[in-house]
Amino acid sequence: IGRWAQVVAVERNRRRLLSQQPQTRKVQLENGSLVSPESLQPQQTLVVGSGQTLPVESRLVDPEAVFSLASINGEAAPRIFRIGQRIPAGAVHTGRQAVRVLTLHRWEDSLLARLLAPRTETSVRHVLLERVVRGYLIGILGIALLSGIGWWLATHDALKTGAVVTAVLVVSCPCAIALAFPLADEMATVALRRQGVFVRDANLWTKLRFVRKLIFDKTGTLTLETPMLRNPEALSRLDPESRAALLALVSDNAHPVSQCLLEQLFATGTSNPLPGEVQEEIGCGVTLGPWSLGRAGWRDATTSSATVFARDGEVLARFEFVDAVRTDAVQEVAALSRQGFTNYILSGDDQGKVSHLARQLGIDGRHALGELTPQAKATWLDENAKSDALMLGDGANDSLAFDQALCRGTPVIHRGVLERKADFYYLGRGIGGVRALLEVDAIRRRAQLRILLFSIAYNLLAVGLAVGGQVNPLVAAILMPVNSLLTLAIVSGSMRAAAKTSRRVPTRGDTILE
Repeated sequence: IGRWAQVVAVERNRRRLLSQQPQTRKVQLENGSLVSPESLQPQQTLVVGSGQTLPVESRLVDPEAVFSLASINGEAAPRIFRIGQRIPAGAVHTGRQAVRVLTLHRWEDSLLARLLAPRTETSVRHVLLERVVRGYLIGILGIALLSGIGWWLATHDALKTGAVVTAVLVVSCPCAIALAFPLADEMATVALRRQGVFVRDANLWTKLRFVRKLIFDKTGTLTLETPMLRNPEALSRLDPESRAALLALVSDNAHPVSQCLLEQLFATGTSNPLPGEVQEEIGCGVTLGPWSLGRAGWRDATTSSATVFARDGEVLARFEFVDAVRTDAVQEVAALSRQGFTNYILSGDDQGKVSHLARQLGIDGRHALGELTPQAKATWLDENAKSDALMLGDGANDSLAFDQALCRGTPVIHRGVLERKADFYYLGRGIGGVRALLEVDAIRRRAQLRILLFSIAYNLLAVGLAVGGQVNPLVAAILMPVNSLLTLAIVSGSMRAAAKTSRRVPTRGDTILE
């Protein structure tokens, strides 16, 4: 029953996550028909809409297009592609208008297909627990047999011999193994669920005890997918008409800058965009009649790194953006280091950005590796941390590394692709769920150790008295359920500490690191 309760809880977490995941999106051919990515063949022309992921490597047919490669190589900034250039599988179209591309591979030959391929589930055996169970069963049966032989030879009293054997078999209690251990796992799972952390794979509990290294992806894991507006006061100074125009310019636009401004506008209560047709100039910005939003110097006479919002060339606002580091990243990474874990960053983003983030988080620069391909991440893990690493990632570029890591976790985001491979997933805008998982696991292991020691002490005493003829079968039948209740009380008392670690995963606010 205890094991069944544990399996049901884990399966419930699995179903909850998978029910929220989007189904495989079909792609549109130039003739308008919709086909599944698995049926794609080379030299087919696809129409890729805004926000859509390119399933296979393709060549751009239209003059220009903007794609984000964040999920493939960790690059936060979208990249401009020109006609005839190759666009890698997994790139996300961030422009407003649909573009045409010519496929170069079949789905099964695509890098994205390889990255999203399901991993082979491997179970980690709990050798100590197996030995305890095996030894317990053999020991109890052996003791009962030897007791019966000894009492028969000593007394030739069949009734007394039978009473001793029965008492030995009844008073011995396997509750610590059969019920208390899985109950501790289930209570740990419940405590984590209250903090927004969901266990997907029951093997996670066995594997966590070996974890010594924590491997973080950068974009989407330590940082949020969209940048943060560094000067929100520039937005608050706009009049209602200007905000309505800006809302029209950033609506239906998958570009990270547009998504950030869209969130800020909704937060201020702006919900009615200015009517009209928005035009886009690839690499420059978007326009709506006299209104424009784009890079400095495009529709105005200024030169800066800011994104400029203007009307008839007159600058209304300059928006500056920075990477939005997850809310509690600095504190959590420091706390994990104090607990003895070694932190690493593996990213496909620019090495300079990765090194800068590592300095801000207090991670050793030698442990911050940038410009890594998906295969390079996997190779590094295989060579340096395969047996003791917990990997945190969110994009397709982390998929191969996931396959090499001992444990795997992912934040749940709107375009997450690793939930089906992860051992656990967590909600919110922080990474506090990682420390919560490790702390609850430490409490769970201490609880199971107490249970095991109590069970050994009880069985040595109770079985010893039964072998000596001091416990009759009726007393044994009373002691066994009393022991079960005491065992459950130990579990509940020990795991109460896990419930008290209800440090909720932060869901609002961000830390800005320049």
